Amino acid sequence: MEEYWLWLCSQKELYRPHIARLIQYFGTPKDIFQAPEKEIRNLRCLNEMQVTALLRSRDVWNGKETWHYLKERGIRFISAGQSEFPEGLKNIPDCPFGLFVKGRLPDKEKRSVGIVGARQCSYYGKRMAERMAAALAECGVQVISGMALGIDGYAQMAAMDAGGKSFAVLGCGVDVCYPRKNQALYEKLEENGGLLSEYPPGREPLALHFPMRNRIISGLSDCLLVIEAKERSGSLITADLALEQGKDIYAVPGRVGDVLSAGCNRLILQGAGIVLSEKEFLMAMGFLNEKQKKNKKPRNPLETKEKLLYSCVDLHPRSLQQIASEVKLPIQEVMAVLTVLEMKGFIEEPMKNYYARVN
Repeated sequence: MEEYWLWLCSQKELYRPHIARLIQYFGTPKDIFQAPEKEIRNLRCLNEMQVTALLRSRDVWNGKETWHYLKERGIRFISAGQSEFPEGLKNIPDCPFGLFVKGRLPDKEKRSVGIVGARQCSYYGKRMAERMAAALAECGVQVISGMALGIDGYAQMAAMDAGGKSFAVLGCGVDVCYPRKNQALYEKLEENGGLLSEYPPGREPLALHFPMRNRIISGLSDCLLVIEAKERSGSLITADLALEQGKDIYAVPGRVGDVLSAGCNRLILQGAGIVLSEKEFLMAMGFLNEKQKKNKKPRNPLETKEKLLYSCVDLHPRSLQQIASEVKLPIQEVMAVLTVLEMKGFIEEPMKNYYARVN
C-alpha cells in the first residue's frame, strides 16, 4: 500500500483537497490506481489537465525505480498510516497524506517549539530569534520553522549552533533549496535535523504552497512562538492554525508604532502569552529544570564606566552619538569603553558606529 501512497502523493498536479476527494470516492490509493479510465474522466473534482496527468502517470509508474530515485537523493517517503509518521500531524483536521523527508523526523520523545516571524526582520528581531532558539536548544527542545529568510533562518541556525536540532517544513520539494541564500542552512538542517515537505521532489516553491505548509509547522510544535510580524503576515496565519489545533501561542512584544511588532502586539492583546525573557518563557513551558537554572555561568563583572555605557545599550542598535550624549562623556572615551564591552562579549556593532546588547 505504501507504494500506492507514494504514487498518489507524487502527483504534481494534485494538492491535498484533490487527494482527499479521490480517497473519499474510491477508498484507497490502490483503488484509484486501478480504477477504470472512464470513471476517472467522469470525476468533477479534477480538471482536464489533472485527469490527463493522473492517467498518464499510471501508464509510466514504476515503483521500484521511484524508490531507488528517492534513496539515491537521501529522500524518504512516509505515509500518514506509518507508525513513524509524526503523531502531532495525525491529530490535525487536514493532516497531510504523506511526507517527503531529508535527514530525520522530529524526535517524538522530545518537546518542540515552532518559531516564525518576519522575513525582513529588524536587528532586535534577529537577536531575539537567536537568543530564544539557543535557549530552547540548550534545554533539549527541538525548533520547528520554515527555513525562510529572516526570523525562521536565524532561529534555526542558532538552535543548531547551540548544539540542538531543528526541522524545516518547506513550501517546495525537499530537494529544492528555497530561498537559495539559505543553502548553508539547508545543508546544516539535513545534518542536524531534517527537511520535510508534503510536496513531491522537484515541486517548485509557488506562493500558494507556503500558507498550506504552515499547518504542518504548527502541527509539529507543542507551542508556537512569534517574533516580529506585521498586522497581516504569514506568521499570523500560522498562529491562527496553531490556535485551531489547540496549541499555546507566545509572542515577543515590540515598541508601539513599530510596523514589524504590530502583529505580535496584537496577538498579546488577544490573549497570547508575552515573552519577557528566555528564562521566563522556558519556565512557563516547563523546559527549564533546577540543574539547568544553576548551571548558568556568571559573567565577568563590569567596571563603573562599563556598567554606565552598558545600561545605555539595548537590543535596538543605538548610535555612538546617542550613547555619548546620554552618558555625557567625551566621544573618544565612550568609543574606548564600548570596544572593551565588545571584546568582553556584552555588546556588538551590527552597523558602523551603532551598538546593541548581545544578551
